Amino acid sequence: MRSLSTYKKLYRDFSDIEEGAYHTVVRFYEAKVKEIDRLDFSTYFEITLAYTTALFEIGAYQKHIEEVDKIIQLSIAHNIQFYKGEDVYFKSLFQKAASFYNTLAFDKAEYILKELIKMAPYHGLSIRFLRKCALRRQPTYIKTARAASIACFLLAALLAAAEVIVIHPFIPNNALTFEYLRYAVFGGGVLILGLAFLYHRFSVHQTVYQFVQSVRKKK
Repeated sequence: MRSLSTYKKLYRDFSDIEEGAYHTVVRFYEAKVKEIDRLDFSTYFEITLAYTTALFEIGAYQKHIEEVDKIIQLSIAHNIQFYKGEDVYFKSLFQKAASFYNTLAFDKAEYILKELIKMAPYHGLSIRFLRKCALRRQPTYIKTARAASIACFLLAALLAAAEVIVIHPFIPNNALTFEYLRYAVFGGGVLILGLAFLYHRFSVHQTVYQFVQSVRKKK
């Protein structure tokens, strides 16, 4: 059975890790996880929180998603919202949303961010992040516009080839008209894609704005 001095040394070794040495924190925790599980709650919570934060900071997002629920559940079970002057519950949820975003799980990230905005309707970072998530999700009309623009670009390339092979050698009088047509087709592709993205940005902005306003009115 481990002695009290052994656990004190474990915590001392953890405390000696330099601030910001996230890879070291991860290696320490994963090497000592069984001993850490036997620590008193306060020490266990501190080290586990440092570990989940370190996972997020080094970009181990999938692992972070799996581990951060421990902190969230402990925060709820032990009624811990603020820890060392920081809203650990809110921060953990925000980081979980960011991890979902970085693993391309945009729906899950949006869900968490909407819950955070319900908790803090004036938290600008959550609002901006929700908008960013929504922009990454591409509706059907964006995909359609992209396909149409690609078709226009391919057609413009074919027209350019036809200019060189057919128009200039055999019907040079129509070269200028054909060139304008090629420019128009290429420009149409750019315009279709540009308008689709502009509409998407406007639509997302309006949707997020309306959601935030509805939450604020309920407060």
